Amino acid sequence: MKGLLKEDERLDELYREGMKIIQSSSVFSFSVDALLLANFTKISKRDKRIMDLCSGNGIIPMLLSHRTKIPIDAVEVQEQLVSMAKRSYDMNDKSEQLNIYNIDINNIKEHFEHSTYDVITVNPPYFTNDQPLKVLGPHSIARHEVMVDLEGVVRAARYLVKNKGRLYIVHRAERSAEVIFCLMNNGFRVKTQQYVYNDPAAGHAMFVIIEALFHSQAYVDVLPPFYIYQEQDRYSKEMLEVYYG
Repeated sequence: MKGLLKEDERLDELYREGMKIIQSSSVFSFSVDALLLANFTKISKRDKRIMDLCSGNGIIPMLLSHRTKIPIDAVEVQEQLVSMAKRSYDMNDKSEQLNIYNIDINNIKEHFEHSTYDVITVNPPYFTNDQPLKVLGPHSIARHEVMVDLEGVVRAARYLVKNKGRLYIVHRAERSAEVIFCLMNNGFRVKTQQYVYNDPAAGHAMFVIIEALFHSQAYVDVLPPFYIYQEQDRYSKEMLEVYYG
């Protein structure tokens, strides 16, 4: 791997997919929510193209590429993360299928055609930017709505998605009502949603994962809770399947 990794970078394993991904302590690394979103995303034989917004180091396209051969594009505003993703794609022989672009999604219309994607995935910044951040760095850009807010993310998805296409989004559970309201205001209807808990004893959910259809009168299907851990801080059977298959 000489020459592949830059300073502060490391290789992490994607065990179920049999791939490796470049990560760095100097920027935001993927976490369990990205794994859960990719696992939740449905891909049909009729789908032709997939787009991943707020892609970070390209983890979700890599996970999805294990399940499909169709082209997957991605957009990420941070140049360092785009560089890491491209090298990860090369290393795993995925460069012909996966493409990532260093683009601000607020300007998505300048770079992509309208209504061209069957599936959109997004793991957006979770935290509002109500108070100015002391330091604007890679971690704060990934976690806080300093470059794009929820409305901007959903508007970009609305522009890109085909009629009856699907948007898959993961967000903090406490913002679930806001997410659903924003989706509905932009022509999406929630088809499936699932709340993710740390363990069965947790008093509140951590995340919500949503499948929303564009211009469809879908009826919502609320799935049973997903638990990351079972008793004694051991991964649940479902989480082990996400990690290892």
